[in-house]
Amino acid sequence: MTSPTISAYEQTRRRHFAYAMGLLPEYLARLRWSRAEIDAEQTRALRNLVTRAATTSPWHRERLGHIDVDRLRPDDLSPITPMTKEDLMASWDAIATDRRCTLHAAETHLAALTSDDYFLDDLHVIASGGSSGKRGVFVYDWHGWAASWLGNARGLFAVLMQMQPMPTGPAATVSAYAATHATSAISQTFSSADRPMVRAPVTLPLAEIIAILNRTQPSVLHTYPSMLPPLCEAARDGRLQIAPALIWCSSEPLLPEARADAEATWRVPVLNGWAASESAGGSFSCTAGSGFHVGEDLNIIEPVDEDGQPVPRGERAAKILLTNLYNQVLPLIRYEITDEFQISPAPCACGSAYLKVEDVHGRADDMFDYGGGIRVHPLNFRSVLGKEPAILEYQVRQTRRGAEVDVVARCEIDRQAVARMLQERLGNLGVAGPKVVVERVDAIDRQASGKMKRFVPLPP
Repeated sequence: MTSPTISAYEQTRRRHFAYAMGLLPEYLARLRWSRAEIDAEQTRALRNLVTRAATTSPWHRERLGHIDVDRLRPDDLSPITPMTKEDLMASWDAIATDRRCTLHAAETHLAALTSDDYFLDDLHVIASGGSSGKRGVFVYDWHGWAASWLGNARGLFAVLMQMQPMPTGPAATVSAYAATHATSAISQTFSSADRPMVRAPVTLPLAEIIAILNRTQPSVLHTYPSMLPPLCEAARDGRLQIAPALIWCSSEPLLPEARADAEATWRVPVLNGWAASESAGGSFSCTAGSGFHVGEDLNIIEPVDEDGQPVPRGERAAKILLTNLYNQVLPLIRYEITDEFQISPAPCACGSAYLKVEDVHGRADDMFDYGGGIRVHPLNFRSVLGKEPAILEYQVRQTRRGAEVDVVARCEIDRQAVARMLQERLGNLGVAGPKVVVERVDAIDRQASGKMKRFVPLPP
């Protein structure tokens, strides 16, 4: 019998998967590195990246020409001006170090995607609207794409290898389906032929997601955090009948109430990681309670305030400046991301020498600005809505004098009482005559990536 023909994509994908698996022992060993080893690798990779960017990227050449690379240190990047997503998209072609890469070619490739595929033979392109809603397009080289997967997955591998017995069943992901998004594309590229990742697109109706999970019976469940409450509710009432050994969250803020709900429902560890389209290998999960560790061998993270000044450990930053050390085809050096990181000031109980970050609860883009210096942090809404046990999901849209709140609830709630509590919060913060309307809805629309935009500020 003639064996079926393997597509060119599948042949390349298998080579890529084998390449990544060949690197896995090294990347697992890095998890045990000392602080000195981490610092040495950061310094080496940083100087290599800046040298490559300054010599092969016209945009970076102008930006980095004054830098003495031999004196550059990861703990002081202040001589380099930060860059933004607006900078990237306006100067994309000049930032890329591979002259074949143009934004037009990348966008044409993305528009034609129906499943994961390679760009220019060995590259990968993804797009993100991000939680900010601003489109970004990112290209990864062969090694960078593999490092993205390894940087994030190695923590999961380490945890699974320590479990007795080690889970051997299938894995499932409730996340993005479109191959333009990182979580979808990377799970397709690095999927084992023996144990492929079963995908339950987050944009499907909940009943269909539940049916896929019930058929799959995953031993490892990956999901967007915003899907945890409805999945927990379905498990409690018997619609969802699975028994995962481990739950792994990424791509959205994992709120404390969602983590607690999942831990109480399944009595298993709920791991959290941080990743972005700009650095899919941004972190690895921590086994000592909440939070995650920054993959500092692959990234440099600088927590800063709204003015770009460094924020001390233990204090919540308004945003971070990311330097992706492993993707040399589109160098992102001190790239602004509006995630609110809080670096733990004390060594982590798990023993890791890598920086520990508390679970990210929001973004600077989520702040509501009512004018006159009145800025309202989303925690003011979350602290009220998160305490109502009947509320499964919610979305808060800013209005001129308050907010419109949509809630998905397991039963009727006192919407007027919730609105009054939120109005009181806003009034105490200086909003004059605040008005909040709370409506119960069947579902909340998601972005094309499947992520939920929980807080929607008014346009500037």
